[in-house]
Amino acid sequence: MKLSDSVFSVLAEERLTTMEIFYNREEDKFTLRGVKEWEERVNWDRYMVDFTPEDILTDDYKAIGTEALVKAFAKQGLEDYLMRIGHLLREEGDHGIEFYYNYRLNIRVMYCKGINALGIRNKRHAMRAGGIRRHELNEPEIDVLIDGLNLARAMSYKNALAGIPYGGSKILVQCAPVNLDDFEVLGFLAYIIDRSRSFTGPDMGFEVEIADIMRERFTKAITGGTKSPMGPSGGPTAYGGYLAIKEACNFLYGSSSLDGRRIAIQGLGECGYPLAEYLLREGANLIVTDIDGSKVDNLQREWDNNVVKSIEPEDIYTVIADIFSPCAVGGIITDDIIDKFKFKIIMGLANNQLRATSIEREIEMAQKLAKTGILFVVDWAYNIAGVLAGWAEYVFGEEAYLATIKPRTESICRDNLRKLLNEAKRASKTPTELLYDKVENIVYSGVQFNEFLYQGGGKDVINN
Repeated sequence: MKLSDSVFSVLAEERLTTMEIFYNREEDKFTLRGVKEWEERVNWDRYMVDFTPEDILTDDYKAIGTEALVKAFAKQGLEDYLMRIGHLLREEGDHGIEFYYNYRLNIRVMYCKGINALGIRNKRHAMRAGGIRRHELNEPEIDVLIDGLNLARAMSYKNALAGIPYGGSKILVQCAPVNLDDFEVLGFLAYIIDRSRSFTGPDMGFEVEIADIMRERFTKAITGGTKSPMGPSGGPTAYGGYLAIKEACNFLYGSSSLDGRRIAIQGLGECGYPLAEYLLREGANLIVTDIDGSKVDNLQREWDNNVVKSIEPEDIYTVIADIFSPCAVGGIITDDIIDKFKFKIIMGLANNQLRATSIEREIEMAQKLAKTGILFVVDWAYNIAGVLAGWAEYVFGEEAYLATIKPRTESICRDNLRKLLNEAKRASKTPTELLYDKVENIVYSGVQFNEFLYQGGGKDVINN
C-alpha cells in the first residue's frame, strides 16, 4: 500500500502528528481524535533533558475530533479503509490504535492497544505491556496493523495468565533499520514508549542493545538488553517453551523424555536458538531452518550434523517430525497448510501462530488441528517467561534475578499446562478453547492480582 492510501496520508494532509481510534466495546462505538503536538524541528536526542512526554512541543497545537477526521478520510477516498480498520478492532476486541507520524525522521508508529482492564489500577506509570517491533517502510500498512492487533490481543491474555497487572499492547514501528548511535531516532522511540504509557522490550526488527541505550539515556520503561539484570528475554522464554514441549510429550506419549524425538524448529533467533539447545541436551534430533544461514551453521558446529539437520525455509512445513516448533514470524498456520502437516504436536515460541483475526477463528483452527490428530495449544499459554522477566526488571530494576521468575515459569508452563491438557481431554474441548474460557473473564473484568508472587504463587487459572 502506498503512503497515499494510508492513515498517515491523512495525518500528513491535516498536518497532524498523532491520531487515536478508540473502540468502546460495550456500546460498539468508535471515536477518533487527531492532534498536532510537536514541531518537526524538535531535537529528539534531548528527550528527558529539555522536555518530557507531558510537554506540548509546538506553539501551533491543534486537535480535531471524530467528525472532522471522518471527513478527512473521505476527502482522500479512504472511507472503506477506515471502516476496515474499525472492523478489525471490533473483530479483535482491542481497545484502539494510536498513530504517531514523525515526518522529518520518516517514522510511522502504530500502537495497538489490547484490553486494559488489568492495567487501570496497577500503581505504576505503565498501563499496558508488550513488545516494540520494527517493520519495513514498504510493508502494507494493513498487514502491519493486523499483526499488531493480533499481538496486542494475545498479550492481554498472556499478561493475565502470567499474573501481571497490565493490559496487552504492541508498538509497531515502520522505519529504516535503526543505528544504535542514532540518538534522534532512539530518543523519539523512547518518547513514544512513555507517551503511550506502556512498558516494552525489543522484538523482531530491533537489536536487543537498543534497550540498554534507551534505559541509560531516555526511559526506564524498556526492559531486556545485554546489560539487563535479567538478560535478553529469549532465554527465559525458551526455558518455558522447553518445559511445555516436555509436558505435551508426557500427555501424548506417556513420557516427558525427548530422547530420540524428532523436532522441527522454524527460526533460530533470540528464542529459537536457546530452545534448540535445551532440546538437544535432552537427546532430541532437530530439523532446523532460518533465513539467516549463519545461525544454522553455528548450531551445527556446536553440535553434531547427525542430530541437527538443515532444510530450506519453505520445506519446514512438510517434513516428518514428532513436533513442530514455530519460533519465527506469526500467522504461519493456515487452513490450507494444516493438511500438509505430518506432526503430532505443534508447540513453539512464535506469537500468534494461527493466521486468525479473532478468538472465534482461532478456536475453529485449533479444532481443525485436533481433528487431524495434532495436539496444539495457543502460544500465549506457555511463551510467557519473557514478559515475566520484563515485569520483574520493570518493578525491581537491578534487584531482579532470573531465579525469581523460575518457579512461576514452571508453574505456568509445566504444572498449569498439565492441568489444562487433562481437563480439556475430560471436557472434550481443545486446550485453546478451554483456556480462552478460563482467562477471558480475568481479561475483561480487571480482576486484581497480588503484586506478583515469584515463589510460585499467583493466579492458578486452570483450577478456577
